[in-house]
Amino acid sequence: MRIKTFVNILIIVLFFCSCDDETKLVYEGQDSLFEIIEHAAIHMQDGSGLARAADTVMPGPHLDKDSIEHRRIDVTLPVMGAGFGGYIHFGPDITGDMIVCVDVETPLTVTNRSGMGDTPIEIEKTFKIQDIVDSAKTNLIRTAVLFEANTGGNILKLGPVNQSTVRIIIEEASHDHE
Repeated sequence: MRIKTFVNILIIVLFFCSCDDETKLVYEGQDSLFEIIEHAAIHMQDGSGLARAADTVMPGPHLDKDSIEHRRIDVTLPVMGAGFGGYIHFGPDITGDMIVCVDVETPLTVTNRSGMGDTPIEIEKTFKIQDIVDSAKTNLIRTAVLFEANTGGNILKLGPVNQSTVRIIIEEASHDHE
């Protein structure tokens, strides 16, 4: 066990020493954010998808924590504006840093639903496709964002996109992804 801890610390130290500030994406001593995206890609390709239809108005269909944990969600999008898009809602018991991964390029926004009304949540990091391919070694994920989920429920808006079905993974960023 001590050898594994030492090796993990050594890898983190080497990672910090060899990267510039833009690519230092180790998350709180856990996996790098790209490793989390790579882990999400495993769930993206397995056959355990949960089907949901998004809605054109907030909050959209509800997804509880147990239904999305380490699971792909196949979302059917309604026509919305110039393409397809919609809302889905997860929580209210999901909090902390989360990564949403989508199999297509799409704009993503997150809103928190609390007793005070709907509040936009700042996207902490948006991952570019080429960075995902180069660093996470996957092309199954085309869009990924990091944000802090809050109690009260979190509303994800997908789109507009040019297709009616997308696949998403909602992953916690603060647990091991081995």
